[in-house]
Amino acid sequence: MALKVMLILVSVAIMATSFAQAQNPLGIIHVNGTLYCNINGGANGPATPVFPNASVQLQCQPADLVFTLNVTTNAAGRYDVIAFPGNATLNAILSSCNLVVNTSLSNCNANLPSVGRLTSPLQFVKTIPIGFLRATYLIVTGFQLV
Repeated sequence: MALKVMLILVSVAIMATSFAQAQNPLGIIHVNGTLYCNINGGANGPATPVFPNASVQLQCQPADLVFTLNVTTNAAGRYDVIAFPGNATLNAILSSCNLVVNTSLSNCNANLPSVGRLTSPLQFVKTIPIGFLRATYLIVTGFQLV
């Protein structure tokens, strides 16, 4: 019985979130890419190893600008961050949010720094309709160790 109640509550929460997102012209924010194991998080040629199992998060100031969860890169270094912007505008997100890697670079290569985090500003790619919702795609502009 408890499982049934939980499923109903989750369904209602998903529907409420979907309707709320339909009101924002951005819809759902989607940031994806591949994280590489080096000082700038980018590919420096075909032999650059990826950074698996890294914690990645969309961090904004103020923190409640968007709702998002931490994600972990997969074995291929891929991350897919989903965020719900509430009433935030695209300009507010681009000027106030960064994609941050919370895992130390030394976790993927002991010769890399163990202090600091990779951080990147975001760039708008496109907004597309998906049924009655919209999805806004952003990408990183380039990681820096801070």
